[in-house]
Amino acid sequence: MINQRVMKIFNHELAIKRKSPSLWLLFIMIQLLLAVALFTGWQQFQHSVKTQTAAQAEVEQQWQAQPDRHPHRVAHFGHFAFRQPSALSFFDLGVNAWVGDSIFLEAHKQNSANFANDQDGGTLLRFSELSSANILLTIWPLLIIALGFASISGEQKSGTLRQLMSMGVSFRELITGKSLSYLLLSVVFILPVFILSLILASNAGATLSSEGALRLLLLFCVYLLYCLFWIGLTLFISSCVKEPKQALVLLTSVWFILTILMPRILAEVAHNQYPHQKRNDFELAVKLDNRKVGNSHNPDDPYFNKFREDTLKKYGVESVEALPINYKGLVMQEGEKLNAQIYQKHYEQQLVQFAAQQQFIRQFYWLNPYLFVRDFSMALTRTDTNHFLEFEQQAEAHRYARIQKLNQLHTNEIHHHNDRDQKVDKSYWQEFEPFHYQSPTLSWSLRTFSWLWILPLLIVITLFIVLNSTQMQRRVYATV
Repeated sequence: MINQRVMKIFNHELAIKRKSPSLWLLFIMIQLLLAVALFTGWQQFQHSVKTQTAAQAEVEQQWQAQPDRHPHRVAHFGHFAFRQPSALSFFDLGVNAWVGDSIFLEAHKQNSANFANDQDGGTLLRFSELSSANILLTIWPLLIIALGFASISGEQKSGTLRQLMSMGVSFRELITGKSLSYLLLSVVFILPVFILSLILASNAGATLSSEGALRLLLLFCVYLLYCLFWIGLTLFISSCVKEPKQALVLLTSVWFILTILMPRILAEVAHNQYPHQKRNDFELAVKLDNRKVGNSHNPDDPYFNKFREDTLKKYGVESVEALPINYKGLVMQEGEKLNAQIYQKHYEQQLVQFAAQQQFIRQFYWLNPYLFVRDFSMALTRTDTNHFLEFEQQAEAHRYARIQKLNQLHTNEIHHHNDRDQKVDKSYWQEFEPFHYQSPTLSWSLRTFSWLWILPLLIVITLFIVLNSTQMQRRVYATV
């Protein structure tokens, strides 16, 4: 309950902090650091958008400018699919530094994304990049600790707590007043970066829809909840020890475990328990399975011998030359279908492993809110692994449809006799739609969390319930 005594404690705590030169220095430093991170991310975002837009226009121009050609040559000429960064990716870089943003699309082969710093790096590990999200996740808790580690233990050591108790101030009122002051300071510190993010995202370079604004609002709420967790933890530990130095050492140790040590250990354990194939191993497995099924380029392949017999029987003819369509085009269609099915089988196995890794991490949301806020932030800004995998799947669907359309041209527009020397008119290339990555909706982005957001909320509620409990009050009174 907020009463007059709570407000006096609230105002007194703010007055003390406001008069502190170190607090003002910290405020200036953190705002400068956040501004540098934000503008660096914004510049990278603009550069990516500009580069990919130009590259997409160039590859489309090259595709449409092709002369009369054989469809199968065009299939190997290939195309590119680009993943433009989301409108809020400048706030949270997520796994963008670990994964590629373009895929070369060609016949018979599913290529990996290009231009990644480390395509085989663990996407659950991200500690080095300078981003606003990373600063709020790792550095801001240290500032909360610096502001509040002596809140209760310092009052006990100086004898001020005894005086407050003698004046009728309850421990609950003391905790409430101090919590509100630190919460307001947190809002003052972190609100500017969200306002600036809204302004930047509303710029012409990033069309911010109503859903985008909602994503940013949810980001602010989840980071505010994260601040509440550290405020509650700081006050709790400060209440449990007598010496401010002990509280500081204990809090920094907890910070190191929660934000640095635990995420890395859990990520390594997740990768070891649910290993996924590296890209080279994955491509080799797909290639070996393709060889087991059939080789569309081998005229004596057993599978395609059977395919030829079935095709001749279907059309009621004795030879491929007598078919009303080009048999070689049919073989290309069948080969592409087999290849896509085998690829999809292996890819789904990879998805199962990725999902298992992520599920393993989610089991610890109740213990470490840092993990939840990190993953939730990446999901809101569309920079997590799930969004990258969705891009890969959209690119593969586009590749398959494009190649099969070329194979149909091969089947229907090229005659079997003297196949290789024939061409189709270049006007056909104008009929192919360019690749457009469809950004997932908010509900899709958050579908894996469902009720999991309750876990960090329960942690925060539990912390403040314990802080305001009768047992805690008696314990503190006993040490006064």
